Amino acid sequence: MPPPELLARAEALHRTHPVVECHTDIPVDTYRRRRAGEEAPLADDYLHRFRKGGVRVQFLAVGGDVPDSFDGLGRPQLRALEMIDDVLEEVSRCPELRIVESPADIDEAIALGQVGLVLHLEGLRPLAGRAASLGHFHRLGLRSAQLTWNGSNELADGVGVDGPGGITRAGQEVVAELERLGIVIDAAHLSEPGFWELTELVGCPIVVSHANAWALCPHPRNLKDDQIRAIAERGGYVGVCFLPAFIGEEPTLERLLDHVDHIAGLAGVDAVAVGPDYTEFAPDLMEGGPSEGVDYGPSLRAPEGLRRVETLPVFTAGLLGRGYSEEDAAKILGGNALRVLRHVLR
Repeated sequence: MPPPELLARAEALHRTHPVVECHTDIPVDTYRRRRAGEEAPLADDYLHRFRKGGVRVQFLAVGGDVPDSFDGLGRPQLRALEMIDDVLEEVSRCPELRIVESPADIDEAIALGQVGLVLHLEGLRPLAGRAASLGHFHRLGLRSAQLTWNGSNELADGVGVDGPGGITRAGQEVVAELERLGIVIDAAHLSEPGFWELTELVGCPIVVSHANAWALCPHPRNLKDDQIRAIAERGGYVGVCFLPAFIGEEPTLERLLDHVDHIAGLAGVDAVAVGPDYTEFAPDLMEGGPSEGVDYGPSLRAPEGLRRVETLPVFTAGLLGRGYSEEDAAKILGGNALRVLRHVLR
């Protein structure tokens, strides 16, 4: 654990600068809890945890290509609609939560002390290859999306595919529609050929919400140096991920901070964000499940002391201990993600 004086500075920084968590699968947990009889797990449980962690804007993966986001019968569009409905219904009854659809929503959420929620699809299999379907999800509040997960869909191949290709013709149409509608394009899980095709297709920033540096840990989900530079050149960010398999053989806070140093050293502090991808809320769903060709190792638990959203100030204290200024730490914690959201959202 960082020294108490650093932790106190980190907690103070969280109170004065908006923190953005760029990726979480919390709706997988709230979906099953609501159907088990809980009325509002997002508002009654997670909201308080966001507050303790200082999170002011939270990306929520409300379905996609991940097997546990399906409805059990291989209909990802149905489960995505159900998860979105869960979030919208809770937000409608909780004035402390707000769906983020525009830059004005961000500003108002921060001014009013609300937690802003950005709806995200972790893979676009729910579109069934139809760009026209994207408009329906956009009207429901979708403002962030990955093309795929580890496997293949109608749009592209993920990193778990042997001999992967790039982006299909249908995928090119969807990418154009994502940019037109003002939806953040997230290249997490996308194959390397698909990544480079994507950089040629769009003019807006590209982000990777949860990944680390391949140079320090050669995991297929991590990014090579030229990819990191390309993201930075387009004004995007890499959300450093707390999953042990992405950190290295010694998944500690210090080793995670090495990834921050590497990305910042290559591309500048403006290219770094926070995408922990916590799984502690649903280990039974996350660990040992289908991974479509990607090895996540024996455990998905974040480094000791960093295993819940409430512990994010520990990461911030680590940044300060590494010599990052409070201004640069604030950029990493949320400023860079907010910059991209304000640029992309209509």
